Amino acid sequence: MNENLPRRGFLLGAFGIAGMGYLASAAAEPSPLPPPPVPLPAIPAPPMTPFNYHSPPLQPFVDELPIPETRLVAGELDAISGTHRYHRDLPETRSWGFGRPVLGPNLEAVRDRVARIRFRNQLGQHVLAAHVDTTMHGVTEADRTDPRFTVHLHGGANSPDADGHPLIGWRNGGGPTFTYGNRQEAATLWYHDHAMGITRLNIQAGLAGMYYLRDEFDTGREDNPLGLPSGEFEIPLIVQDRTFNADGSLQPMVATYIPQGYNQSGQLGDVCCVNGVAWPRLEVRRTVYRFRLLNGSNSRPYVFEFANAQPFFVIGGDLGLLDVPVAAPRVRVSPGERVDLLVDFRGIRDGEQVDLINTALNDFGNTVFMAPELRSVMRFTGAGDGPAADIPPVLRGGQGLPDPLEPIRRPDSVRTVTLLGLNDDSRPVVFSTMMALNNLAFLSSDIDLARAGTTERWDIVNTTPFDHPIHLHLARLRVIGRQPILTSAYIAANYPPRFGTRWAPSADAFALGAEQGPPPWEVGWKDTVECPTDTITRVLVRWPSVAELGFDPDAAITVPPGVEVVAPHPDADMAMPDGMEEAAEVRGYVWHCHNLDHADHDMMQRIRVLP
Repeated sequence: MNENLPRRGFLLGAFGIAGMGYLASAAAEPSPLPPPPVPLPAIPAPPMTPFNYHSPPLQPFVDELPIPETRLVAGELDAISGTHRYHRDLPETRSWGFGRPVLGPNLEAVRDRVARIRFRNQLGQHVLAAHVDTTMHGVTEADRTDPRFTVHLHGGANSPDADGHPLIGWRNGGGPTFTYGNRQEAATLWYHDHAMGITRLNIQAGLAGMYYLRDEFDTGREDNPLGLPSGEFEIPLIVQDRTFNADGSLQPMVATYIPQGYNQSGQLGDVCCVNGVAWPRLEVRRTVYRFRLLNGSNSRPYVFEFANAQPFFVIGGDLGLLDVPVAAPRVRVSPGERVDLLVDFRGIRDGEQVDLINTALNDFGNTVFMAPELRSVMRFTGAGDGPAADIPPVLRGGQGLPDPLEPIRRPDSVRTVTLLGLNDDSRPVVFSTMMALNNLAFLSSDIDLARAGTTERWDIVNTTPFDHPIHLHLARLRVIGRQPILTSAYIAANYPPRFGTRWAPSADAFALGAEQGPPPWEVGWKDTVECPTDTITRVLVRWPSVAELGFDPDAAITVPPGVEVVAPHPDADMAMPDGMEEAAEVRGYVWHCHNLDHADHDMMQRIRVLP
């Protein structure tokens, strides 16, 4: 790879946009808060252009919402190949899932109760074999016919050998046995594939599912102390945008001008699927429902709101409950994030229809590339009376309730990290992009270090024209605030060195205006944080102590014989991780962008958490 120009410079130059003028204006308004409501029916249809793939016309709200079964975390769960129909008017197509044709069951565990489960690869050939990109590190032709997989419990504080490290993968017939300590309070976690270089394809094919962690307050039973809906009134919503071919199969490409078989640095579909069905409908009774909502999309953020403007009551985020329910007309959720919602349908009439919609607009980068915007999500229809219910006034801090959220503490240290976009001219593809953290390749020998039991502040500086959801494995996060910056001046004063040399200067001197605190529904513990373009996103990062974890977070992962460990691409400027020379062990965790196409190339870094 030659010395790289930041991706922003490439985009602006390629499209003839005045860089400094755009940067100044964009940096002045990078707020992560959602836009005002868009009145219906004034929502425009996505543009039909010859530059993008498009699904055949599909009528929304004709298929019922499927609700996955809930089962304990125990025994075996095979990743299998099956056939699935995403919409009534589409043919069946081949898909992947955990024990079912697409997606997986809701796994349920209890706090402090150890759970042991074996995952096994029974996937056969890759559902999206033609789109496997062998220019990615560790990806070979074998991934088309005998794909690797692993499983990451997203949000779980697990030992390194149970975290689903992306460098370690199992082919057909193999699979890991993971032990989860569940030493966390109740939360909405999720599990998904994390195989290096093909994560975006494996999850799009269907390898994802919910994981409910219960405790003595949020038991999942009808008599739970918090008074939360349970049983048929507690429903998972896995939201994923997709594009379909006429034969019903998935079309993972967005741009027609990029050759098939290359990572295109983003996947934004023109159809919204919920629990594996396109634009479904759900009959609801007159009561309060709890929706565990996951943005399981590859790249698309959503601003969820109801078309009739009724509010959500947000009761929690990624890693647990808020202190009190927060009434919000809309909620922004980026890929990998979860939001725990109560919806009051007590006033809905029989036959009345309420649509869940998305009012998020494209960021600058996806606007330039004419990615389709997506409005409709799903429909709710009133269908009779339900049990008496109410919105609980308090979730934490009262008698018989969990402790309130602790205030933001003073960090032990501060580190700056940077998000960059680069021209990858080593790949023969038009607009070949490579996203990076700190200007480093994933397998750089320059490894981040942290200390268990400490609290850091991370200043995440986004210099790209794309928003990025950043996910840290093992750590617990709290959003401190976001502050716009003049990116053009920041880069001019601190021009990045050649790719492969760490670049993470402070951006404080280039801030524009006051720091904006998080919206009230984003104040709880998180594991994934959206970082808008031209912005410093300041995050409190809490690394659990060894006593809290019950294990050494820097313990080596001993790789069983015959299990594949990803090595660097021979043309890449990367170094083998410690212990990988003999493919015997791997250490540490990873942190990365949860735009899955970005994480695959190359927006992921390793981090060792020292005891």
